[in-house]
Amino acid sequence: MTPWLLLAIPVLGASLGLLMRASLQRMKAVALGTTGASLLAVMGTSLVQSESTAAISFLCLLPATAFLTLLGQPLHREHSSAWVMTLILLGVALGILTSHAAARDLLLVLLLSIVCGLLYRHQPGSMPATWRGMSSFGLGIFSTLMALVLPAPASTLASLVTCATLLPLLPVHSGFVAALSGLPGNLPAFLAFVLPTVGFHTLLLLLPSLSTTMLHTVGILALAGAVYGSLRALIQSHPLPRLGYAALAFFCMLWWYIADTDTAPVQALVYLSAVGLTTSGLLLAWYAIRARYGDIDFQALGGLAYPMPRFSTLLALLALAALGMPPFGVFSGFLGMLLTPAFAPSGPFAIIILVWLTASWYYTDLIQQVVFGRPRLDLRHEDLRQTEFISLLLVLLLLLILGTAPSRVFESPAAGPAATVAMQGETWTR
Repeated sequence: MTPWLLLAIPVLGASLGLLMRASLQRMKAVALGTTGASLLAVMGTSLVQSESTAAISFLCLLPATAFLTLLGQPLHREHSSAWVMTLILLGVALGILTSHAAARDLLLVLLLSIVCGLLYRHQPGSMPATWRGMSSFGLGIFSTLMALVLPAPASTLASLVTCATLLPLLPVHSGFVAALSGLPGNLPAFLAFVLPTVGFHTLLLLLPSLSTTMLHTVGILALAGAVYGSLRALIQSHPLPRLGYAALAFFCMLWWYIADTDTAPVQALVYLSAVGLTTSGLLLAWYAIRARYGDIDFQALGGLAYPMPRFSTLLALLALAALGMPPFGVFSGFLGMLLTPAFAPSGPFAIIILVWLTASWYYTDLIQQVVFGRPRLDLRHEDLRQTEFISLLLVLLLLLILGTAPSRVFESPAAGPAATVAMQGETWTR
């Protein structure tokens, strides 16, 4: 890979977009074109350097998600800064996934600093959630810097803390939930995929160095985080924190599996990507509601099945995909992990099943309230616009591809029957 090329294309696109900020239509067109150019650059450099199918698929999902989250955004002056920051975050994330050693850690610091700065700018400083989120990302920045100077195994532990702030794990999950709940425009939908992807990539590199004690501790925290996220999602009346805590629960299930089996098979990559995409899609769907009715609780809006059929259909499908219904990627990824030879059912697995069943409650409740609840006759309804409809439809298409063809999309041809995850030229097989 050429990390600096993949970093430079989105940054140049963001600079060009700023020059065209007088015309929102041109600015958005530049942002969409830049994500397309980044996708072509990823595919081109990967094929030239004979990267594995897993590495290409993993990287291609980043610019694809950026494109989809930008596509559904209406033309509004308040969204222009979010478009620019999406491109910058895309470039930094691609740089992290294709860099080595110190350069990767420095870009991690940059990514965490940008998100922390966005929280400080767009969230009221008096809110406890803001300070908890900034503290979480600040801890990630400090841990990354310590990993650069400390010897092993202290550096491994510091890097593991950084992973936990990106791929959310109790008790350093607050930054992830705050980013999904309080940032403007398409940034929450994009960060719902980017942050866990970068965290998972870093975890893959650390996994061979983790001791049994570290894995055991991570497993306990993951079980606690899955239960905590599910319970917090149940009591939320606002959809944004509900989606944030629901994503925490599902990502903690991935943490538990990796800690329990000491492996990260290809199916884990499918599961991670699918959970991130479903969360992004649901955030995009709710943003369409916010653009029409403002920042309201989902109990205040209901009965949209008849006046907004396109929105209701896609929201219901996304919610079903998020709670793990076939044939979408969350189901096939998780089932594939359970069917690997490394996994053996144990007592803690009952807690994971309980967490999964809890998800069926709060996701189904979301559908029931918004789609089939009591209609509001005093509201003027407007169904999804063309770009909003296309962006959500493409998210569902990606989830369907992940669910029905994971082996063709992710597995390396040279992996054979082994579970192989190839990242930036480094392959780890269990």
